[in-house]
Amino acid sequence: MSEFHSGRHRGACPKSTTNRMGSALAIAALGVGTSAFAATSASAAPTTPAAPAAPAVPTTPAVKSAPTLPAAPATYSGYVRYGDRGSEVRAVQRVVGVNVDGVFGPKTLAGVKRYQRSHNLAVDGIVGPKTGTKMGLGGSGGSSAGSTGGSTSKTNFTGYIRYGDRGSDVRQVQRVVGVSADGVFGPNTLSAVKRWQRSHGLTADGIVGPKTGSAMGISGSGGSTGGSTGGGGGSSDPGYSASSVLSTAASLVGTPYTWGGTSPSTGFDCSGYIQYVFAQHGISLPRTAAAQQDATTRVSNPRPGDLVFFGNPAYHDGIYAGNGMMYDAGNSRVDTTKRAIWTSDVTYHRVR
Repeated sequence: MSEFHSGRHRGACPKSTTNRMGSALAIAALGVGTSAFAATSASAAPTTPAAPAAPAVPTTPAVKSAPTLPAAPATYSGYVRYGDRGSEVRAVQRVVGVNVDGVFGPKTLAGVKRYQRSHNLAVDGIVGPKTGTKMGLGGSGGSSAGSTGGSTSKTNFTGYIRYGDRGSDVRQVQRVVGVSADGVFGPNTLSAVKRWQRSHGLTADGIVGPKTGSAMGISGSGGSTGGSTGGGGGSSDPGYSASSVLSTAASLVGTPYTWGGTSPSTGFDCSGYIQYVFAQHGISLPRTAAAQQDATTRVSNPRPGDLVFFGNPAYHDGIYAGNGMMYDAGNSRVDTTKRAIWTSDVTYHRVR
């Protein structure tokens, strides 16, 4: 019975095409799966990590070159001034922005003064060491200007050139100080001389004596004309006869006081009286008391014939007569007279 059932069972379950196909499909599927697995396994296999790149070696920064400093301006040691001509003048004109014609005339003078004012320099219109260096001129000044030249060389000047003088020496002075060279030492020249003296560390008395004249490079010994003042004179002596001046002053005592008066016929005010007295001795003085104070030299030991000034700038003046006395034209209540000096708050000046 067992064998029968077993046989029937084997006979009842013959191999069919369906089962063979299923097996083939299964195998095929298995094959596909194996390939896919192999492919998957191959793609998923970890790669060997690349060796890390060596850290970048920092490059040494390029050494910066030291900044180029502007070259220091060349020191200028010359003088270029009104009346000069030449290449140095042209260099100045380029700097100050005026027509470059090589002639230091009024427009160049005005241009230089504007430049000096805008650069906080002494406004004297002269291109000296400070102004020339600031302008970057360099060199030592090679312009020409008659006897003054463009150089800074000093001379051994022994004379005196002062207010009222005329002539070639006055023209030399005027070229140096930068005013019109008309040969007449008037108010403009006086003011310019004082500015020049002040800017060069000299006594600003407006008189071109040995020190000022030598520093200016004035040639000669003072050949200008100006009556008895001449161009010479001692270092402290007045350039006139004091006794003669006092005699003239005394002869005019009693002349009425007149505001603005300048002659015996019209009357005198204080400065008009002094101007008239000294004119009788060939000495030209300015018109007002303050201007006369500026045009003369202050002294500490007055002598008869010197001037007495009240105030600074002066509002009144007279002629010192000695022993605390003076000649003056007082005011509307005091005609020209000789009287005591009523205060010690005065200064004494000498006409030289």
